[in-house]
Amino acid sequence: MEEKLDDKEINNKEENKLSRISVIHNLICIFFVASIIGWIYEMIFYKVTENILENRGFLYGPYVPIYGVGAVLIVLLLKRFKDKPILLFVLTMLVTGILEYIVGAYMLAIWHKRWWDYTGLFLNINGHVCLRSVLSFAIGGLALIYLIEPFVNKINTKISIKKKNIIYTSIIIIMLIDLLLCLTIRHPIKIL
Repeated sequence: MEEKLDDKEINNKEENKLSRISVIHNLICIFFVASIIGWIYEMIFYKVTENILENRGFLYGPYVPIYGVGAVLIVLLLKRFKDKPILLFVLTMLVTGILEYIVGAYMLAIWHKRWWDYTGLFLNINGHVCLRSVLSFAIGGLALIYLIEPFVNKINTKISIKKKNIIYTSIIIIMLIDLLLCLTIRHPIKIL
């Protein structure tokens, strides 16, 4: 009898490990997909509003990691409010607004440059965040929770763990190389 309990315990531990790995794979995928969607959104937005077509992101690649970080935060912190869309919308505005403010202030302090500037826009806070931006992010957050995240989960269940390990490790390596290149070439840190 004791041996069977040990087998059950072992199986439960293996299932929990696979479940954690699956969650990590989903979060990496969501991070990457949201980073790409953010880059596309920015390219279209600035082409339409200012007739500018350029990579506005920090990195070289076609992704803007703040969108990925925001998406991961929304999934981790706010997915539990999926059945309350108005609350989810408001909380997404709050979470993404705080993230955008912190990242904007940090980047300004480190690189003495603004990657975005909402000065003059309605309800802006030090030009780092404004009502328009958090409303846009809240709409994106709803799309994330109701459409993108379930789709990513569905796709990930069809891919073997071995293939996911290769895919997501490759994505991480590519983005880290991009970050290192940007920190040394494109945006070296300016010391006062």
